[in-house]
Amino acid sequence: MPAHPRPNGAGDAAVPDPSRLPDPRTMRVDPAAIPGLRRAFGNALTKLDKQIELAITDIRIKPWAGDPVSAEAAQQFNQRSVEAGDSALAALQGYQRQLKSAMDALQQVDEQYQVIEGDNTTLLRRQGGC
Repeated sequence: MPAHPRPNGAGDAAVPDPSRLPDPRTMRVDPAAIPGLRRAFGNALTKLDKQIELAITDIRIKPWAGDPVSAEAAQQFNQRSVEAGDSALAALQGYQRQLKSAMDALQQVDEQYQVIEGDNTTLLRRQGGC
């Protein structure tokens, strides 16, 4: 990977050319690793689904002392935990969507790989290679 000297001229170390770095939105996966990745992502999603369900049903609190201070504290806790757009629940749900998207992508890649492998096997048999 080509490197460029540091812009400030500090030290002899070089940094990678950013235009040559892999796209952070993509992932290269060995086809043999796909089933294990799908299991790992599925396990993570199962655990996450349970936590989200608990957050939706059990995390809200009520004013414990029945006074204005506990009412305000409960309101702020509930807002920050489950109601606001940047709440903990919203973050968990965003992570959930990402996991589902990754699992869907792995499923699609696995299906494409299986089709290609089947085509390659058929081609080799026709050519007398298997």
